Amino acid sequence: MSEPSQNENEFWDVGARRIARVYAEALLNSAEQKGQAAAVLDELDSLVRDVFDRDKRLEVLFSSAALGRQARTAAIEKLFKTRASEIFYRFLLVVNDHERLDLLRAILTEARNLHDQRTKRLKVLVTSAVPISDEQRQRIETRVRERFNLEPVVVPKIDPTLLGGIKIRIGDRQFDGTVRARLDLIRQQLLLRSSHEIQSGRDRFSSAD
Repeated sequence: MSEPSQNENEFWDVGARRIARVYAEALLNSAEQKGQAAAVLDELDSLVRDVFDRDKRLEVLFSSAALGRQARTAAIEKLFKTRASEIFYRFLLVVNDHERLDLLRAILTEARNLHDQRTKRLKVLVTSAVPISDEQRQRIETRVRERFNLEPVVVPKIDPTLLGGIKIRIGDRQFDGTVRARLDLIRQQLLLRSSHEIQSGRDRFSSAD
């Protein structure tokens, strides 16, 4: 399965997420029963990354209510019946029947997360100004294994605006090791020290009075 795109920053409301997770779980359950979980997720990933990302108009048309359910069914049959696995093809038909093709991106995200949980994998988002080296990746993976006892999946992201170092995000935790973060910490410490010295001077002045 390919890594999420670097600019992926998609948000859905709670209701949409909940619905997407239901479909994601159903898809994974069916695929796991056939031993095809990874392959089916690759198919969904390919549809989103290789098709929708390259032509946004096709994505809009594919999920548009204006096209009509029957027309979309015909399109799915033509495009996927002989090219995709039976599980993935049937999944698309079901999602279309329920008018939820617009949630395919959300379903992909939820399916990835659920699959990672089931396989005891942990997504590690690593942001850096330049691509990380193999040595850095291995060092990060080793530390994550030791700390979380899970298999890390390192997702690199390039941000040229960073001033050296790297940022690591694991779930809702972020570890900022950039030069800018260290400079900000030093600046805060200096401000705190200056404030303390000013207050100490005031205290001494008050005592002298």
